Amino acid sequence: MLKKAMLAACALALALPVCAAGEEGTAEALLPQGVSITVNVMEAGGSHLELPGAVLEAAQTAEDAGTDAAGERMTALNALIRERLGVDEAMQVSQRAGAHIMQTARVYDDGKLASIALLWEGTQAGGLDGCSVKALSLDLATGGEIGFDALFDDPQAAVSRMEAIIETEIVDGLSDYMEYADLLPMPRDCFSFDEGGLTVYYPEDRYRYFGGKSGAVHFAWFEIAQWIGEGSPVYALSRAQEADGHALIEQLSAGRFPGVMSVAAVGDRLGDVLGKLTLLSDPDYTDSAKVYLFEEPQLRGFAVEIPKYAETAEADTPVSAIRCARIAMYGLETGASLRADVLALLGEPSAFMTYDGGDAADAMLEPGESLFYEAGEVVLEAHFDAQGVLSCLILRDAMPEGLY
Repeated sequence: MLKKAMLAACALALALPVCAAGEEGTAEALLPQGVSITVNVMEAGGSHLELPGAVLEAAQTAEDAGTDAAGERMTALNALIRERLGVDEAMQVSQRAGAHIMQTARVYDDGKLASIALLWEGTQAGGLDGCSVKALSLDLATGGEIGFDALFDDPQAAVSRMEAIIETEIVDGLSDYMEYADLLPMPRDCFSFDEGGLTVYYPEDRYRYFGGKSGAVHFAWFEIAQWIGEGSPVYALSRAQEADGHALIEQLSAGRFPGVMSVAAVGDRLGDVLGKLTLLSDPDYTDSAKVYLFEEPQLRGFAVEIPKYAETAEADTPVSAIRCARIAMYGLETGASLRADVLALLGEPSAFMTYDGGDAADAMLEPGESLFYEAGEVVLEAHFDAQGVLSCLILRDAMPEGLY
């Protein structure tokens, strides 16, 4: 009887449509209202499993889950989640003698859309140690899967843009000693999204970090928003914030950037930051600071600094600066905003500095100019390239010496 029920659930799951928002036939709600994604944790022997599943909010259960049709649709949705994310497979592998699995889930759920990525480290289905990622994005009204192409008006143009970013910003910086670094062409069959952007996951035999995890590339919404139209399920997520200089300064006065970049603040102990993040490589150096880059794909273009000649132990040294070369916030956008845009938003700076080729290399910046603004107890440096385009934002604990 159990076997028949599971087969029926799988049949229903396969019958759920792949959602391409804006197309006819996807507007009808197939699921009860109040569906959300939860993650249950199971410890089995030496394994830690995080198991995503769909549930109804308690307030909706009595009203919406009482019909057989509603129950069948919820069962079908959970069968789809289990099948696509390999939930049952991981549970079976965890029962093997000597198996050790660390499975962690990343879930975005705004009540309308859900996007799940499940990282599986340790003993794989084939019995060998390794790392893999499975992902699934859903329309929580219909229960339909959201495919990669449904995100874009012109999927091929969007992919071309993303591959150009990969080639210029990632491939060129990879170590020649990396055994698995085959990033192009970019896969599009395993992805997730959240309020910050779109993440594309690679199989480990194509891209693997030095630490052993499967590689991924994250694209902030502003990098690909040009190809996301009003019919896209992620249209609202991809829209830029309105320009607001007061909100910008208020945000930065806390010594941290917003969103995922808020993981570190000026003044934090470096050891606390390194305890939360994974180093991409050994620290780099400017003429006055040690610069730390991180493996997490959402932190591409993000770095923290400590003084080069600090008198304290490395772990105990406070972060003296945070730089971000890939961000859009309150009307500022790296790679797009001009000097005039920054002046219109923030007014005249407290100071400025020009960087020629040598000075720029010493500071790990492009030749150009920086404007400095006081933001509470910290200083915002807005750096522009030689064409006057915003290249990088840096939060500092104090004004650098030698300003004009």
